[in-house]
Amino acid sequence: MTETPSFQIDDSDYYVGKLEPEHSELLQKLFDRCDDYAMIVEGEGVSPTAANEIFQAVPLGRSLDDKFTVGVWDRGGDIVGVLEGMRHYPDDSTWWIGLLMLAPEVRGRGLGRKLVQRFCDYVRSEQGTSIMLGVVEENGSAYRFWQQQGFELVRQTEPRPFGKKTQVVYVMRKAVTPESHARYEHEQ
Repeated sequence: MTETPSFQIDDSDYYVGKLEPEHSELLQKLFDRCDDYAMIVEGEGVSPTAANEIFQAVPLGRSLDDKFTVGVWDRGGDIVGVLEGMRHYPDDSTWWIGLLMLAPEVRGRGLGRKLVQRFCDYVRSEQGTSIMLGVVEENGSAYRFWQQQGFELVRQTEPRPFGKKTQVVYVMRKAVTPESHARYEHEQ
C-alpha cells in the first residue's frame, strides 16, 4: 500500500492515524459496536472477519497500492471511527470513500463532519479534484449526512446484492477544488 493520508481533526478528544492489519482486533470491536450499519446494508449481523476484510477489499482491476485506511482514536486508545477508500479512483483526480463508520456513542457530535472536512482538505492538497462514494438506498441518514457535507447525487445503480439484501446504490460526488471549497465555506 502507498502512504496513508495524514491529517488531523480539530478536536482534542480524538486523533486520526493509519490503520494496519495489526489493528484488526481493535477495529473488529468497532465493527461489532456498529451492528446497526451491517443490518441496514446487509440485513445481517457483522461478519467476524469484517476488520480483516477491510484491509484487502479493492475494486475490480485495482490493487492495494492506492488503498487507504485511517482510524479515529479516542484519548483512551479505542478506535471510534474508520475512513477507508482508494485514491485515484475511478480516475486519476478522484478519490473514493468506501466506508466512513463511527461508533454509535460518538455519532451526532460533529466528529464525522470534522473528519470529512479535513479529508477533503487533504485530497485537495494532493491535487485531487473530487471525492466520490456510494450510499445504499436504505441508509437515508447517511445520504442526508453526505448531502450536508456538500456531496451531490450523480447517479444510482441497478439493484445489487449486499449480504441478505438487494439495494440500489446512490453514487455521490463532491468537488474539492479551491473554488468549490470557498463556495462550500460561504454556504455554511
